[in-house]
Amino acid sequence: MREKYDVVVVGAGCAGAVFSEKMASRGFRVLLLERKSRAQPGRGSCDLVETAAFELSGVEPPPAGEGCQPVRSIRVVSPDTATRIRLSSLPVTVVDRGLLERGLFAKALEAGVEMMMECPVAGAEFENGRVVAVKTERGAFGCRLAVDASGDERALCRDIPAATGIPRQLRPGDRLVVYHETREVSAEGEDELEPGNYEFHLGRYGGYSWVYLDEKGALDVGTAVQDVERYPDPREVVSGYTRSSLAVGARVLARGGGRVPNRRPLDSMVAFGQMLIGDAACQSVPIAGRGVGGAMIAAALAAEAAGRALESGDLSPGGLWSYNYNYMMERGARFAAIDCLRFLMQSMGEEDISWSMAKGLIGEREIYSALVGRLDVPPVQSKLRSLLKGPRGLPLLVRSDSVLRHARRALDLYLQYPPVYDPPEFAEWSSEAEFLFDDLARL
Repeated sequence: MREKYDVVVVGAGCAGAVFSEKMASRGFRVLLLERKSRAQPGRGSCDLVETAAFELSGVEPPPAGEGCQPVRSIRVVSPDTATRIRLSSLPVTVVDRGLLERGLFAKALEAGVEMMMECPVAGAEFENGRVVAVKTERGAFGCRLAVDASGDERALCRDIPAATGIPRQLRPGDRLVVYHETREVSAEGEDELEPGNYEFHLGRYGGYSWVYLDEKGALDVGTAVQDVERYPDPREVVSGYTRSSLAVGARVLARGGGRVPNRRPLDSMVAFGQMLIGDAACQSVPIAGRGVGGAMIAAALAAEAAGRALESGDLSPGGLWSYNYNYMMERGARFAAIDCLRFLMQSMGEEDISWSMAKGLIGEREIYSALVGRLDVPPVQSKLRSLLKGPRGLPLLVRSDSVLRHARRALDLYLQYPPVYDPPEFAEWSSEAEFLFDDLARL
């Protein structure tokens, strides 16, 4: 085994970089591992990030005009394109993810983080159920604490003991497959789009598509489809749009994609000597699948708990448990409620979604909740009963009413998350959560 660190972090995305910088700033020796090569200069993907996420995480946003712009408006389009719901003054910002990540890398290095790129991780080494090292192609690196920020790869979950409650793999239906391209806008089709407007198309292949033209003439086109066999490759969907739209230019500025968790957070994100943050912990907003803002917030919460645990020497689940509890209170409970609505959305056909948007069942309030991840579940479904009448509305009324009741139960249950680690209490809570979502899946 090679030299030992206080912390080894796997994954140099936003979550890993923020966590590493905060830990190194407190004087801990941190090694950051990344399987990819160092990020190169140039444009990255456009991501919507809640403005409040920067304040909550303590991360400075990229300077205005350098890949960080307020959103002028968001327009959500029904599958049949007959209904368009326009939102304005949303507390979100468009961020060039490549620029943001490079800035976070630089801060991590300034704080003293040791970084090793092109270093694939093979898993973790355990002694008596506790992580003691991270295995890589360049050898094993000993550590007091291992942090998985590797996204959907979940590199440190392959060998994790079953007793932790952390699943080794996610179900395909709990993920979205995403692909996007950023291109120059064409002169012929420039008038088709409004600069600064994000346009979302709901309900396509269990997900959504988007088009965004920034103030500098770069056009971001992408799609997210549910990760199940019956849906097409998202690259084919994007290719079809780029070939048919006059607005899309030939020059590609950036492209990317991958799998993104699209479900409630894990029941627990800590084990003995181990933590999960970002997409590895399923912290993206359900339905929307947006994870940058949440990853930064979770990294800050995890760093607070990890710092106290390392200083006290207690790296047991109990010593790290405050991260679980604080995350559930800040975001996880509302994400669990939104996850109930995801089940409803993914069970609806495009005709039902178009009809629901036309009738106002899916309106500004619901779209706002999905985008910012803060769902307020109405105590009475009077809105549904007044809107959903007739042969089409009655079955949807019954299903929607039941889903909203599950969402209220999920919100209440997650707000009762155990504040301290007590194995029997946590096992009882986890069983209740599993039963609730199993029951929901049968609707």
